[in-house]
Amino acid sequence: MVIANELIPQIQFFNYKCGRANASITSALVESMWGVIPAAGKGSRITEHHVDGCKELIEINGVTMIHRTIDELREAEVEGIVIVTSPDKPEIEQRLQDSGYLQSGDIHFVEQKEANGLVDAIIQAIPICGQEMLVANPDNLFFGDSCPAAELIKIHNKTKRCVIGIVKVVSPWGEMLSDTGRIGSLTYTENHSYGIVNSILEKRKDATFPLTSPPKWRCTGRMILTNEFWTQNGHDDVEMLQSLAIQDKLLSAEIIADYVDVGIPNGLLYARENYDSSGARI
Repeated sequence: MVIANELIPQIQFFNYKCGRANASITSALVESMWGVIPAAGKGSRITEHHVDGCKELIEINGVTMIHRTIDELREAEVEGIVIVTSPDKPEIEQRLQDSGYLQSGDIHFVEQKEANGLVDAIIQAIPICGQEMLVANPDNLFFGDSCPAAELIKIHNKTKRCVIGIVKVVSPWGEMLSDTGRIGSLTYTENHSYGIVNSILEKRKDATFPLTSPPKWRCTGRMILTNEFWTQNGHDDVEMLQSLAIQDKLLSAEIIADYVDVGIPNGLLYARENYDSSGARI
């Protein structure tokens, strides 16, 4: 049977949703925790791939980055979701409306008027969700774990501390990553239930992430922030997280998945060529 080309994306999205329907969460989120999706960035590294001017509407095998991230947060049973958009990106809300994602009423929109970085973006969500939030960057996709946020939630529920998702960087997907978010030192609790991040190294955006044996750890675009985060000094999120780390106040949650940054051209191409709509390897 021949399938019309225009029907293929709809079929891919249907198959993806069927797979998500069978997913389950082993840990409930603490009460009043919201998910925050920063979606106001320009995405200048992949401008040629933008859909309606939005990197978040780029599809990875039939499913947009924003839809995947919303599904993950809903699977994590957050109380609600705040999407931080830009005045230049009305199409994000329109696409979610058209796909039926706004019917449940759990999604709220705020705007970051100017591109002033991640911290300024998520600050815009505070009037709705408060200072404690689960931040999920839609540029960062995890293949092999449908809900990496759940790993952070488990640790936060036990400790009430700031938690960041981390991955061991390995080939082949690690070859696509730049040397940012590399953890300099990590220690574990006695029962290895979670790690304590002791330091985060400076960004080297123009260098590739070092692939070593044993693998090095890297921070990901998933983090739970508490009131403690907002008391730290720093010009950006990395400096504020580093401030927590040197005080042994930043915990880590290991995520076992292929971690792909689709906000860069080679990462986007790699994701499209190597994973199907459900996130399984092709």
